[in-house]
Amino acid sequence: MAEPDGARAVEGEARMRRQPRQQRSRTRVRHILEAADAILSAEGFEALTVRRIAQRAGVPVGSIYQFFPDKAAVVDALAGTYIGEFDAAIEQLVAESEAARWADPVGTLIDAFAGLYRANPGYVALWSGRHVSPELARADEANNAAIADGVRRILMRQAGLPDGEALARAARLAVVVADALLQFAFRSGPAGDAEVLEELKALLRLYLEQVTGRLAGN
Repeated sequence: MAEPDGARAVEGEARMRRQPRQQRSRTRVRHILEAADAILSAEGFEALTVRRIAQRAGVPVGSIYQFFPDKAAVVDALAGTYIGEFDAAIEQLVAESEAARWADPVGTLIDAFAGLYRANPGYVALWSGRHVSPELARADEANNAAIADGVRRILMRQAGLPDGEALARAARLAVVVADALLQFAFRSGPAGDAEVLEELKALLRLYLEQVTGRLAGN
């Protein structure tokens, strides 16, 4: 995510047929996205259709087409809201890392993102299936890049590591591993597999120890 907001592949505004200007229209769009999220969370991507979204949102099908040209545009806009939450979370964690020293940086980060997964089961359903489009895949890669940049800044403060390409690479690798194992952990259910999450923490603590030893000597 070296290219934050402007380079996102998933942009709700770019895919929307028209932007909601009035409060009533904005409320309707919010209800549409909330309905799509509820269907994704409870039943998965295959159950997501424009008709089902309309029924869940309590709006005519035509109302959805006023704002979104197709189901893919609804999914793109919903993905944008998920990504926005993850971006906000990493920025909040960076700010918190500046204010106090954490006893367990790895545990703090994994617990924070596991909490986001629990709060957004639709996110897990969206990115864990074979239906992911190239656009969504690029958006996810961009999101992981921004998270990795936040992790880099956190490690500079919490572990006292020098900035540079070696630290940036280590942060990217850690995020790739964490992303894969978080998705694996949450395939078992909305609470996540606690044992897998603990194994992930153990793995990343060992990696951080190795990286710290390597970079501290430079």
